[in-house]
Amino acid sequence: MQNKEQEQQASVPYFIHEGQMARMERIFRIVSVAFLIALAIVTTALVINDNHWRDYCNNIEERYAAEGQSHDGVYQQPNQSPDSGEGP
Repeated sequence: MQNKEQEQQASVPYFIHEGQMARMERIFRIVSVAFLIALAIVTTALVINDNHWRDYCNNIEERYAAEGQSHDGVYQQPNQSPDSGEGP
């Protein structure tokens, strides 16, 4: 009875098992490195994009101030308060 159970169970030789484990470790290492590289690229892109967006917004504010306009497009005198309600 015990012989039949042993015959039904497929045993895998040790060197095949070790080969498969080494292969899985290599694949895991490659995928991990690729993930970290992709994460670094995405993080760098987000930081660069954020810096460019801040520069763009600051340039718009400086341009509006130089032209004498508020952000809503209403013309203002250079020394005029935006709350005064007076036009040119």
